[in-house]
Amino acid sequence: MSALRWIRWPGRPQRPQTVPELFALADRLRRDGRTADAARLVAAGLEREPNNLTGHLLAAYLHLAGRTIEPARREFRWVLARDPQHPRALLGLARLALEENDLDACRDSLTRALGLYPDFPEAQALLGAIAVPRPSPAPPPPSPRLDRLRLPSLARALVVLGADGGVIAGRPADVKGDGDRIARAISLATAALQRAGLGAPRRAFVEDREETFFLRCDTEITIALALPRTTHITQGLLEVNRLWAAARHELTVRPEPGRVEDGGVVDRPRRTS
Repeated sequence: MSALRWIRWPGRPQRPQTVPELFALADRLRRDGRTADAARLVAAGLEREPNNLTGHLLAAYLHLAGRTIEPARREFRWVLARDPQHPRALLGLARLALEENDLDACRDSLTRALGLYPDFPEAQALLGAIAVPRPSPAPPPPSPRLDRLRLPSLARALVVLGADGGVIAGRPADVKGDGDRIARAISLATAALQRAGLGAPRRAFVEDREETFFLRCDTEITIALALPRTTHITQGLLEVNRLWAAARHELTVRPEPGRVEDGGVVDRPRRTS
């Protein structure tokens, strides 16, 4: 018998695992970040019960954790084909739609879930996050000089968001799509922290398919640095922390009349007496 079908507890006799026990253990491992071990248990459980909804839902979650979007979508749809009112599968499709910036599909899945289960807090938080109205943008101020900042060699982009979630500066200049994704992630994180009775996020990271955005925030701005997904979390947060003060300084500096800027060297006005 496969070792996966046995629970191994120190000091306790071994006994065969039931399929529900396999999936319960897999879910605990998934929540602890041990996705490879969880995936093996889910595969073992589905081998014994191929039509188990819990197993397919766990498989979908594990695909999401591994950023394999289409397999996750297939698993969520498999569950909904057998239980059209499954709230977790509807929430999963809503999150996939949000990943792809399809707000209409996201809203539709959340509305279906809340129509069946009005007290579904995760769906409420997600719907509230995508429903937050964005204020009309004010006339843009002169663009800050972010090109004078020294970015890590592997950084793809630096994005600065204002308090309303709009992009106020970026390097390279065309980072609006990045800004929209970051603003949504911050909105979701803020909603989750508020439900837990905690304050607003100050430092965070947002994983995309091929890269990770490392964030530092306050009540006025958010600075996000895009680095490869292989970047260690501590290193990425240190890098964005290093850029924080310099970027804030650049946001307050505007070119003055008579100032000549070339290659990051600024000729300062001479004092006369």
